[in-house]
Amino acid sequence: MNASTLSIPPSHSADRFKGRVLCVDDEPNILRALSWLLRKDFQVVTADSAEDALGLVSGGEFDVVISDHRMPEMSGVDFLSQVKVLAPRAMRILLTGYSDMQAVIQSVNESEVFRFVSKPWDVVELPLIVAQAAAIARRQELAPPPPKATHPEVTGQRLPKILVLDEDEATHSVTEMSAGDLAQIVHVTSPVDAFKMLEDEEIGIILSERTLGTMDLTHLLCLLKRKHPQIVSLVITDSEDSNLICRMINEGQIHRFIPKPLKAGNLRLALKSAIAKRNELLNAPQLAERHQVAVPACEESCARHAAEAASVATGRSPSGHTEGCASASAASSALGRLFRRLLWS
Repeated sequence: MNASTLSIPPSHSADRFKGRVLCVDDEPNILRALSWLLRKDFQVVTADSAEDALGLVSGGEFDVVISDHRMPEMSGVDFLSQVKVLAPRAMRILLTGYSDMQAVIQSVNESEVFRFVSKPWDVVELPLIVAQAAAIARRQELAPPPPKATHPEVTGQRLPKILVLDEDEATHSVTEMSAGDLAQIVHVTSPVDAFKMLEDEEIGIILSERTLGTMDLTHLLCLLKRKHPQIVSLVITDSEDSNLICRMINEGQIHRFIPKPLKAGNLRLALKSAIAKRNELLNAPQLAERHQVAVPACEESCARHAAEAASVATGRSPSGHTEGCASASAASSALGRLFRRLLWS
């Protein structure tokens, strides 16, 4: 086993460290680089194989586990999925050095990583991400075991509400078919109507298309999670842009990505998982902290992109020239107010 805790200088107490971090990679130079970067503020333990790392996780408490995705005996996705079971308190960070959309989708579906970090990483940003993750882990106790899956009608509970945001009638139809017995389905076709529902109804889960017509909802969905951290979000997408998906995970903490074309069986499984996650958050509200979103480096950029999206969606150009009718102008204004309220509330 090539795993060791970095020595702590005698003049310092372990209490001065911000957390205990396990770094896993089959490349020795990567482990050395992570150790040099993090050892000033963290107790760092390294392992050069997933098997050795799982042994360490089973035998000790870690606040953060950082794993490379591409390893010979086990992928980082599979490794972090096992870490989630063995050490649910530990926050999980995945290092990725190449574009692999299926791995990205699988990792958020199975291991629920806190952050994706691209190689080569930013030497200023990574310690801040690890510090945030360690602080969250240290503030939390082990989550209680999830309650047995019971249909809400059996216990007298109200059915959870799923908000479906899409212009495609087929999406609304397949959602009713897949989960009509599991939840109350609320149907909307525009972001403005969606947020009116969020203000008036107790929505637990959102199922949304990533794009509506020519409007990209990426920024809106990310801002939504900041405004409503207790809501569980699922995104329907046919995008193969791994950088975009990773950003939506980091900044929007998307619970599941559902590929097109929608299949009723897969959608039902995803919605059942979302309902279970929603119940977990209701039973233990402190767990919502584990799904904190990453604040974009430039929020003004988000506002600009959002305004452009609203302009394109309603036929109103950024300069103010209106190509549509008065109703389009009103819709544009309403959508603009919506983005501003989300961004600065």
